[in-house]
Amino acid sequence: MSDTALPALPGEVIDQAIDWAIRLTYNQADADTHAAFADWLALCDEHRLAWQRIQTLGGRFAGLPPELARQTLARLPEARLQRRQVFRLLGLFAALGAGAWGARELTPWQRLVADYSTRIGERQHWRLDDGSRLDLNTDSAVALRFDAEQRLLVLLRGELHLHSGTDYDSQRPLRVSTRDGLLEALGTRFSVRLGEQASVLGVSEGAVRLQPLEGGSAAIARAGESWRLGSTLAERLATPPPSASWRDGLLLAREQPLAELLAELGRYRHGHLGCDPAIAGLPISGNFQLDDIDATLRFIARAHGLRLHSVSRYWIRLSSA
Repeated sequence: MSDTALPALPGEVIDQAIDWAIRLTYNQADADTHAAFADWLALCDEHRLAWQRIQTLGGRFAGLPPELARQTLARLPEARLQRRQVFRLLGLFAALGAGAWGARELTPWQRLVADYSTRIGERQHWRLDDGSRLDLNTDSAVALRFDAEQRLLVLLRGELHLHSGTDYDSQRPLRVSTRDGLLEALGTRFSVRLGEQASVLGVSEGAVRLQPLEGGSAAIARAGESWRLGSTLAERLATPPPSASWRDGLLLAREQPLAELLAELGRYRHGHLGCDPAIAGLPISGNFQLDDIDATLRFIARAHGLRLHSVSRYWIRLSSA
């Protein structure tokens, strides 16, 4: 993650910009207030630049959890804020639109604090310092916390696949943290995906130790198994491990209901992707390419005699022919 360095602004100018933002946001500004603000804004370039930065930061941090917002502000070159300014801004951003970051089409806060991330439709892999290989699926974000005692990857968003490195020198444990708990690699290859209610683990090789966040019993997941990790419970699922074929640009479907398949394909593109409820349960099988979702949709429509409706490239619906 990188930001282009911008000129530093005097602390008093930043204070003035924050004060104006608070006055215009929290109070019902009258005509005299707006006129005074316009005069201040026009007074010099530093005022205009400070106001622009405050507005930009507000859009990026509205609704961001306070501790992560504070850490992120500290990392941004354009911020250069003192502690008191940071906390005043956090209160302001909450007023500007708490929860706004959750919109899928906006850049999520997780990417702002991540060391590795992918956009919608993008898949990437990296070789970490310890020799481990990290793969990220579409719209995912991971923060790295490697130190003398452990190798920790914090899965903030989306889905990862990890092939553990040996790290023979220090023997630090390799762990993945999610909002639901901790997963410790025991010489392994595995995938973790954040779901709405829990994290889903699939183990391809070796074993993984699962520890729920709120102190439930730990468990060991072994190769060929899939597990659900909630904040209070880790439980084995009857289904085989989720496929990691996305690493090769493929989505494998075996008698998968059409609505579920479209939901998966929708993770790799912007906009709405759906179908008529009458065909939602239509079973679909195949190996589908993820690099051109529109071509994949045309293929599915032709193969199953369906009709493809496109209001725009951002709204597509399948129905019976």
